[in-house]
Amino acid sequence: MTSRNSYASLADYKAYVTARGQAININLADDVVIDGLLDSASRYIDDESGRVFYPYVQTRYYDVPDTRELCLDEDLLEVLTLVNGDGTTITSSDYFLVPKNISPAYAIKLNDVSTLLWTLSNLSSAENAISVTGIWCYRQQYSRNGWKVGTTTAEALDLTEVEFDVTSSALFSAGQVIRYGDELGIVASTSSGKITVVSRGDNGSTAATHLSGITVYIWQPERGAVNAVLEMSNSAYNRRFGNSTSSAVTITAAGVVISPRDISASAQAFIDGHKDKL
Repeated sequence: MTSRNSYASLADYKAYVTARGQAININLADDVVIDGLLDSASRYIDDESGRVFYPYVQTRYYDVPDTRELCLDEDLLEVLTLVNGDGTTITSSDYFLVPKNISPAYAIKLNDVSTLLWTLSNLSSAENAISVTGIWCYRQQYSRNGWKVGTTTAEALDLTEVEFDVTSSALFSAGQVIRYGDELGIVASTSSGKITVVSRGDNGSTAATHLSGITVYIWQPERGAVNAVLEMSNSAYNRRFGNSTSSAVTITAAGVVISPRDISASAQAFIDGHKDKL
């Protein structure tokens, strides 16, 4: 099983629990359990924070605003296509993301010098007239680029092939979200000079043809999300054997100690600090 959109990979988990000088344990049956825990912990963070920390492509629709600023209802990493109410595609020279230099964006604003205005639909309606197709997710940084250069393709890609040749597969591992062009994929496995993805057009993106030599990027999850998932998954894994790695305990007024929880204090602090305020 390959984890989908987990904030920590199986390789991350094994590195996390392996002491210095020890060999990494390989147990295929155990790996399936751990992958499930990583997935569950990642989705728990999403549910509790009201945010998504992995990139996905989606078209979202908005009413025509009263000002030049279009407020968004999700965290936006990058605009792929912005279409005005009259069906006209607005180019990036006519708008900027708000805030300008920090991600994620919470609004799109038309430039003051642009002659464009937000327009009604062809039915003269303001409701859901404007569409934003973008890459959405939360990634807090002083740059909108959460992607790391991984390699380049060593062959042209058609619409269906899931295994493709690359210049180097050294930086890739199962479970990573990758990007080539505007298409997203999830790594299923790697071998020397090859990457295999789970499917084409993953995370809402559209499968496309690609030229040889294009850059393949690797998504870098929010570091706090990675740490929280590792802590929660390790605690849940150890609880299967009657152990717990969490130091969080509850002591009642009568002095009764309640068993440690799987949500560590640092994991809970990350969730609380990233709750969606929309």
